[in-house]
Amino acid sequence: MDSLKLKFFTWHLIASISIVLTLSIVCQYLWFPAPFLQLDGTWRALLILAAVDIVIGPILTLLLVSSKKSTRELFIDMVIIIAIQLSALGYGLTKIEQERVWAIVHLDGMFNLVPKKEVSPAQLAIKHKLPKYNGSYYAMVLNSELLLNAKESGNLIYYSPKRYHPISKAEISKQQITYADLPDDIKEKYHDDYVFKFLAGKIRDAVVVFNEKLELIDIMIISQE
Repeated sequence: MDSLKLKFFTWHLIASISIVLTLSIVCQYLWFPAPFLQLDGTWRALLILAAVDIVIGPILTLLLVSSKKSTRELFIDMVIIIAIQLSALGYGLTKIEQERVWAIVHLDGMFNLVPKKEVSPAQLAIKHKLPKYNGSYYAMVLNSELLLNAKESGNLIYYSPKRYHPISKAEISKQQITYADLPDDIKEKYHDDYVFKFLAGKIRDAVVVFNEKLELIDIMIISQE
């Protein structure tokens, strides 16, 4: 194999893997802190993005780089390859960032994940007076509001931050999971003085745990048998 081709391929592969690892850390610890990455399945999109980014650049380098080309030609080739790679990476990251969990909203007895993409820019710009868990708001939509239109501007009712309320003991205590029905790993960690609610994720489901002050203290993924 052409030694220059191999050299460019090796360095491009190392650079691509380093960038993907850095972005993976950002996604896992900043954009999707545990357990959000597992709940909504974004890790699958992240794996696809990583695979595409690692493959596109180095493979194109392997195909185009040659010691027979002039320095100017090599420079143009690398600029084109990097532009293609960065475009694909930027598009993928934009889509993944929009899937970030913006809020965890209680409605009709259970919690739902609200991704950033479903919230209007105007509401995203507002600093809401609601508590947060791992960077995401948690709130509730009162059951009485279910009598209103289920959709607002084409979005589900729990996608409307204007209807968010702080967690209330009266509402959160309704339809809570009984302690006896909890998975063993949750019962080993928490006693029955806590409030346990079901959370429906896109890929995995979980149990939301509240303390006596109605503070969300944990989200535990329900193990798949």
